[in-house]
Amino acid sequence: MKRLILCGVISFILFASIASCGNSSPADPVVSDGNWAGTLSLSGESITFTVESNQVRNLHVTFIYWGSSLPPDTVIWTPDNASISDNEFYMTDTLSIGHYSYTMSIDGTFDPPSSVSGMFGTTGVYDSLGTYHTTSDSCSWSGNHE
Repeated sequence: MKRLILCGVISFILFASIASCGNSSPADPVVSDGNWAGTLSLSGESITFTVESNQVRNLHVTFIYWGSSLPPDTVIWTPDNASISDNEFYMTDTLSIGHYSYTMSIDGTFDPPSSVSGMFGTTGVYDSLGTYHTTSDSCSWSGNHE
């Protein structure tokens, strides 16, 4: 009888060990849904957006163009949504207002669950009677889940 109990205990321990194989590491962390906010390193201007259903939505970036070859102007960027893949996203946008035209790109890499950082780049062009004045800037940015 003792042998039978001992064999049963050994079998149970062996079964429990095998059943737990592969389950020792936690699931990969995911990017937290909700509101996020950050700043551009160049100017301290704000970046806000929402993460929902593995997408960056409602991105809002303010950038002040103050290059010596371009009259000062403030642009508020609101590009279309972007998917998050491998904890990264990328967005571009263009905007034309009168004699001004602007392009921007922004990328971000999330460090789940609650921080993000990336690069922001932009070019502004002012057409002054056929003479084009251009300024370009790029900088890093970082943010956190609110």
